[in-house]
Amino acid sequence: MRHPSHILNRLAVAGLYLLCISATIHAMELNLDVSLPHESIMIGDQVELSITTICPSNGVVELPEIGHEKDIVVLKRDWESTPLADGNVLTETIYTLTSFRLGEHVLTTNPVVYRMGGKALTNAFPETTIRVVSSLGQISSSEIADIKKVHKLPGRIPPWIWIVLGSAVVAFLVGLVTSKLWKNRETLVPKAPPVPPHVVAFKALDALMRKGLLEKDECNPFYTELSMILRTYLEGRFQLNAPDETTEEIVEEMSKSPELDGNQRNILQEFMRQADMVKFAKGHPDRTTMESAFNTTRQFVEQTKQTEELATRERREPKEGEG
Repeated sequence: MRHPSHILNRLAVAGLYLLCISATIHAMELNLDVSLPHESIMIGDQVELSITTICPSNGVVELPEIGHEKDIVVLKRDWESTPLADGNVLTETIYTLTSFRLGEHVLTTNPVVYRMGGKALTNAFPETTIRVVSSLGQISSSEIADIKKVHKLPGRIPPWIWIVLGSAVVAFLVGLVTSKLWKNRETLVPKAPPVPPHVVAFKALDALMRKGLLEKDECNPFYTELSMILRTYLEGRFQLNAPDETTEEIVEEMSKSPELDGNQRNILQEFMRQADMVKFAKGHPDRTTMESAFNTTRQFVEQTKQTEELATRERREPKEGEG
């Protein structure tokens, strides 16, 4: 028979062993919480799954793999760990999920594994499902609908449309050409030939005589206008800038002209100097001298005027040179 002391020793060892087992189990405690705000989503919508664990700081929690092909698709995963005052650590893991397949799908069937000190504790993951529905709504009938009637494609464009379009294009082109011609009508319509310089001079001399400056003995305005008539004639007939040139310049240029003889050059020179005496030297010739100056001017224009044959030839020569 064994001694009672041996029995007491064995009881003490057994109690100590049970105490150690209890302490180990308490140290490996794991709190797990799963949160899913929506149990039903439409296909392609996103939902957030929150998994919160609380365990000692020297433990490691291994969450199961979430997702399966198109049933459950993980778009993003974030986590954050926060130490607690009691020595534990709170870890929150956020999964952003979606689904591309209709029906009810389980997030995972794998367990949660908690490891600490070379030992592993396995906890079942709470059963969590997502129901995926279509955005098209429920089909009222499962019967197959009949084939819709075939719609014929429109035929080729009717001929009258081409006629209308062609007429519109022709009208546009006609309007465009007409507009161009109207803008350039000055070049299409031949201009009237210019009035010969001697005709202009004769009309101006007749108008001067009708003013009655001779009868009024107004020699200064008479000689001024008579001189301008002659200068304008020289400009048109001999292509001189006579209205803006001095008497000396006009006499010098006309002395080189082969179209004037010596008598005509003398008449021109005498008249121009006589007109300058009246305008600038305040000379006052009598009426007979004024009439003589008028007649001399008319005679000079008559003798040097351009003949019709010469005028026609001069008008054609530039055009022939351009061609």
